Amino acid sequence: MQAIIFANRHGHELAPLDKQYCPALLPMGNRALIEYTLEDVANAGIVEVKLIISSHAKELESHLGDGSRWGLKIDYFLSREQESVNCVMSRLKLDFEQDYLVVRGDMLRSPCIKRFIDYSLKRPLHLVLPIMADCNPGMLLLPSACNHLYLLDWPLERDPTVTNAMMESLPGQCAMLDSFESYLNANLAIGDGSFTGLSPSGRPTPSGRHAKFFHLGAKAQTGKLDQHTAWGAIGEQTWIAPDVDMQDQLIIGDQCVIEKNCRLSNCVILTNSFVGEGLNVDNCIISKNLLINVGFNTAIEVDDPRLIASTEQNLHAHVPWSSRLIALILLGLSLPFWPLLWLWSLCHSSTLGQSRPALSIVDQPIKLWRVNLPPSGMGLALLPQLYQVCLGRLFLLGSQSPEMHSASAVSEATPLYGVYGPLQLLGAELPEEEQGLIEQEFLSKPKASQCYQVIKLCFQLVSKSVASTRSATAKQPSTNQLSANQPDIANEWGNGQ
Repeated sequence: MQAIIFANRHGHELAPLDKQYCPALLPMGNRALIEYTLEDVANAGIVEVKLIISSHAKELESHLGDGSRWGLKIDYFLSREQESVNCVMSRLKLDFEQDYLVVRGDMLRSPCIKRFIDYSLKRPLHLVLPIMADCNPGMLLLPSACNHLYLLDWPLERDPTVTNAMMESLPGQCAMLDSFESYLNANLAIGDGSFTGLSPSGRPTPSGRHAKFFHLGAKAQTGKLDQHTAWGAIGEQTWIAPDVDMQDQLIIGDQCVIEKNCRLSNCVILTNSFVGEGLNVDNCIISKNLLINVGFNTAIEVDDPRLIASTEQNLHAHVPWSSRLIALILLGLSLPFWPLLWLWSLCHSSTLGQSRPALSIVDQPIKLWRVNLPPSGMGLALLPQLYQVCLGRLFLLGSQSPEMHSASAVSEATPLYGVYGPLQLLGAELPEEEQGLIEQEFLSKPKASQCYQVIKLCFQLVSKSVASTRSATAKQPSTNQLSANQPDIANEWGNGQ
């Protein structure tokens, strides 16, 4: 038996989301929609699949490959968008001496294909029409259903005029995904485990809600999930600030970034999406720069990358080999002095250093280590982070610290995350307006000037620290004198000195 899977819906019902995904590739529980059908087909013992595709054909072929992940062999056939099933089937030149399962792969249903096939094969002379939750679940068995292929044309409907068929009632649920509300609810139902037979990808992790779980993807970084009254799924390599308030049902895709002070509730955030600091996302769908309010059935494209944006633009970023070489040399030259840094750290604090969560230049979660030194020694405190530059995960110079990693960056310019820069050395305690001026000036300089100004700033901090120490010996000034000097240095930087 072969399976013929139709995945040629245009998806205009979900516009403008259809520009980013064809219906078959829509993320459902952090898996592509069509994967559930392929898995169901494979569980029915079918190996050969003919997949009918139209829009986003290259993306579909790239994502599914040859089907070996499911033990299938997939052959691809192009069609027009929503071309009738009869027209497509007439071009396939099928041999009806064998049976064919014809099924739609661009809708969601509970696993049922094996049961449907077993029931139909026991009645080879009868037309068997399945029904699930009072809906047409989008599948037929040939050759007995050859004259009724129109029942698989989109949108799916039931034909009450067919009277010579045997109706098979299948257990489970169907979702046509023909509206934002249908798409949101089906996604949340998968994350909740209430969509019969389906579950999201990821490792189950207890949440703060009794008997509810988060399905956590590999390398995802979050706060303590057992302190949130939320549940659902969080995708691979996703970073969520520890203070994000998560409530009720959530689906958060792969490689997403959720900044601090956000509040998430009953929402779906799709793959490669950024959510900026302090946003309240409730009953919404976010896909890159697209914000969909399900309650009002409206969608807008957001142009401000500090609010919501795509993280894909960072996926192709790379650290120049020259920067990696310089970082390696600096790291090697500094190694003999590390015992002195540890001693200085113990004099300043009770611990040697601290590890902080951050994101690499391609938005992958990493840990950054810094030595516990006073502000005057910040240039030396950041030396361990040069290791990440050697690995190509961070830039050597940048306008913002990867520990901050906030697209609510105070400047309108695209933030550049690196180990060394004016904001990393001066600290984040400066007023936002002043940070913005410093960041804009840094980004406007050529690389050579950026390097010179960072080195100059390091020496300024150290020299003012020495002067402060000498003054303290004679006059015993307040402990805040050094930090009071930092705005002065910041002013010098903002004035281009």
